[in-house]
Amino acid sequence: MKTLFVTLFLAGLSACAAPLPEKADLLATNTVLAQYEGTRHHPCRHMTALCPDRCDHATTLAHFRVLSNENYKKLGEYGDEKIKEGDIAMVDVLKEVPGQDATVTETITRLKQGDTVRITINHYYVQVGQSFFPVRPAVKIEAVY
Repeated sequence: MKTLFVTLFLAGLSACAAPLPEKADLLATNTVLAQYEGTRHHPCRHMTALCPDRCDHATTLAHFRVLSNENYKKLGEYGDEKIKEGDIAMVDVLKEVPGQDATVTETITRLKQGDTVRITINHYYVQVGQSFFPVRPAVKIEAVY
């Protein structure tokens, strides 16, 4: 079973709490049905010289068990693979990620354990100055009744 880490954030009242950088290439997109399993604290894993007191690695993640993948597109050689049934999508509810829709956090705060949601997750490769890194915002989440 694979675990997919998706970072979401809690800021702003606009459509996007933080915009994507100007240089952002969409590599893949997944829309999945998933069941909310609750929110858990994830401590720092002590992977850098800044850990644990200056790294900002510890966080709180919302856990979702994937029930099915409704739509998957990989737009090039790179990009996330298709999220499969049984995978866990973990949504960071403390950190900011560019391109994340602000309504995602609001929706997660209203969920009860066992609720089913449809989540669209995009995988971007972004450039900020001389740094290149992946960004995986959830661009949409909706309760499924």
